[in-house]
Amino acid sequence: GDDSMQHRVGYWMSEHLPERSWLKVPNTDLRLIGMSVDKYYYDKTLLALVGLLSPLVLGLFAQALGFLPFYIPGLLGLPIAFWLWLSVDQDLRKKADDARAEFTRAVAVYLEMVAAERKRGATAARALETAAAVGRSWVFLRIRQELTRARYAGVAPWDALHSLSQEIDVPDLADVAKIVRLSGEEGASIYETLRSRGRTLRHKLLAEEHEKANSASERMQMPLATTLFVYVGIIITPLMLNLLSV
Repeated sequence: GDDSMQHRVGYWMSEHLPERSWLKVPNTDLRLIGMSVDKYYYDKTLLALVGLLSPLVLGLFAQALGFLPFYIPGLLGLPIAFWLWLSVDQDLRKKADDARAEFTRAVAVYLEMVAAERKRGATAARALETAAAVGRSWVFLRIRQELTRARYAGVAPWDALHSLSQEIDVPDLADVAKIVRLSGEEGASIYETLRSRGRTLRHKLLAEEHEKANSASERMQMPLATTLFVYVGIIITPLMLNLLSV
C-alpha cells in the first residue's frame, strides 16, 4: 500500500543520502507537526521526480510536433526538481512556525489555568493535568498525551513537559515546567509567579503580532511599487517607440 511505499522510499533515502548540512532532516519541526521522516522523504522524492520528468514529457511532445529537440525542455528538469525538493522544507518550516506560534499562545492560556487550579488547592501535578483537560485544541491534546504517558511511566509531569518543550522547540512550555517544579518539589507558592509569567507572555505575543502586521504592510508596498513601475513602462514604451520611429 501507500504506507509501505512511503516507508520503503523513506528508509532508502535516509540510508543513502550523504551527510550534508543542507540535507539535514528537520526533526524538531517534524515532531511538532506530527509528520514522520518517511513521509517527509517520500514527499520530497515524489515532487522531485515530477519536476524532473514533466519537462522531459513536454520535450517529447514538442519534438513529436517538430518544434524543438526533446532535450532542450528536458534540461529544465534538474533545476525544477531541485527547487521542488527544497520547497518541501519551506512548506514544512512555514507550517512549523505557525504551529509553534499557536502552541505558544495556548501555553499563555495554560499558565493561567494552572495558576487557577493551584489557587483552588490542587497539587502541582494535579493542577497540570486538570488545566490540560480543559482545553480542546490540538495543543492541549498534545500536553494531555504527554502527561498521561508520564503518569504511566512514573515520570514527574514537569519533567515530561520540559522534555516535550525541547523536542518541539517551544521554550515557553519549559517555563511552565520550571515554575511548577518549584511547587511540586519544594512546596513553593507559585500562583503569582504563574499569573505574572502568563501576563508577560501575552504581552510578548501581542508585541510580536504588531511587528508581524507592520512588516506585512511594508512587504505589500514593494509589489505595489513594482506594479506601478510596470504600468508606467507599458504606457511609456509605445510613446518612446513612436518618437524614435519619427
